Amino acid sequence: MKKLFLPVFAVLPVFCHLPAAAMDEREVQAEWENTVISVTRDNRVPEDIALLRAFNKTWQVPAISAYLKKWKTSGKNTGKSAGRTLTIRGYDDCDEDSCTVFVRENPVQDDHALFFVIFGRVSDIVYTENLLVYDYDRNSGAMKPLPDFPARNHSTGLRTSGLDYQVYSFDDGDSSLVISDGVTDGPLVGARSLFRQEGASLRYEGAEITVNGASMKEQLAALDAGEFAFYDIDGDGNTELFLKNSAVGCILALSVAGRPETRTAEFIDFSEDGAFIFYEKGLSRERNCGPGCFSGSYVLMENSAPAAMLSVYELTPPPGKKVNPEESPVYKILGPEGRERRVTAAEKEEFIKKLGKKGSDELTWQPLLGIRAEFPEDGE
Repeated sequence: MKKLFLPVFAVLPVFCHLPAAAMDEREVQAEWENTVISVTRDNRVPEDIALLRAFNKTWQVPAISAYLKKWKTSGKNTGKSAGRTLTIRGYDDCDEDSCTVFVRENPVQDDHALFFVIFGRVSDIVYTENLLVYDYDRNSGAMKPLPDFPARNHSTGLRTSGLDYQVYSFDDGDSSLVISDGVTDGPLVGARSLFRQEGASLRYEGAEITVNGASMKEQLAALDAGEFAFYDIDGDGNTELFLKNSAVGCILALSVAGRPETRTAEFIDFSEDGAFIFYEKGLSRERNCGPGCFSGSYVLMENSAPAAMLSVYELTPPPGKKVNPEESPVYKILGPEGRERRVTAAEKEEFIKKLGKKGSDELTWQPLLGIRAEFPEDGE
């Protein structure tokens, strides 16, 4: 474990830190949040290089050492560092195609800057990245780790039982950060979360949903949804996608084990006084539709896709009044073949019983920035 050194004024001895032995980037990720780094100002080099030098003086990552050595002898000792991303290919026991380091400095104000180090590695076929964030205080020369920085702990909720990945990217000249979560197969490709710098932090603006094919994109975009959420309805390790706008709640079972069809449970009325109720093998929407009126929609999930939906409408008449049996109660089941049939109260209860026990989790709605197609021609 590294010792924690606090910044002091320049008139005092600064950071008595012994040179570190060469470290694997996974060792750095395990210890970085406990160590404040001292930065020596050097007006002859861009600030991001000075910060990278200080970082590597503490951690001694071989590839960064090689990069800094080449940089020092390349004559590139001028230029601005703000708004650019340094890319270091291949390190430790990896070749250039397996491991990468990205370095970025985003100025915050005159006396502070954010410093990002991203380690990427191919593991079990899938390429994933880990983000380290520091606050650099130009007055004290201290570079303080920010392990609780919002973008580091962000998740859209997308999960699958297959192979997942998460990568980070910056736009040159822009301080926004994009986090891309993806899956390796299935109709749902991933989600791209956008963070924009706001002072000394990054503000989450929402995410784009990326799908496989133009037809799927058109189908989802037609819903004109403003929010999305992920939830694993049937507990198979694959999250389903929920979309909603001011009038409609929509479920789309788009997981690696599921079917690409999005019928049966696409449109479930989403009123202001209702919410989704989750079960072991499905979900429902229940609401009061007026005095003595109850309606609900119950969706049974099988193999990560909607299998059937039960619609319930019940009207309790005021005292002394009767209800036409053709009007209430009305129970209908829409099956996988797309045919709807009216059922009895006993069949209704049997359908709800198949859903299993009720759960307690609620959806976390997030802003939807748009729908993108990863393969515009549907793979053709």
